[in-house]
Amino acid sequence: MAKKDTSDNKAKAASLSERIRQLEESQEPARHNNSRAAMSSNGLAMAGRVTTELVAGLVVGTGVGWALDQWLGTTPILMVVMFFLGAAAGMMNVWRALTGRGMAAGFFDEKRQASSDEQTSDEKSRSD
Repeated sequence: MAKKDTSDNKAKAASLSERIRQLEESQEPARHNNSRAAMSSNGLAMAGRVTTELVAGLVVGTGVGWALDQWLGTTPILMVVMFFLGAAAGMMNVWRALTGRGMAAGFFDEKRQASSDEQTSDEKSRSD
């Protein structure tokens, strides 16, 4: 009778394992939905960064222009000029953030160099 109980337990364990596997497979699409929530939070983070870059460029440019106008006693011409320079700098920073060019210096050159080295080594291995 003990052998029958052991074989029943093994059958139940196998059945349980199969049911768990089926449950995990059925929940797989739900896991992908959670990644969408993570993507939306990443999108919100990028939107916040873009907004900050634009506003910071405008505020800093205008502030520097105003300070120069006060120091030199000029009309607000420097403030207007620096406003536009700050706007251009803010837009350039947004472009860098969105294209990924705000990374470490030389990142893209190293990436190009690495890919060209790989192509060269592939060509050499083919010729051998």
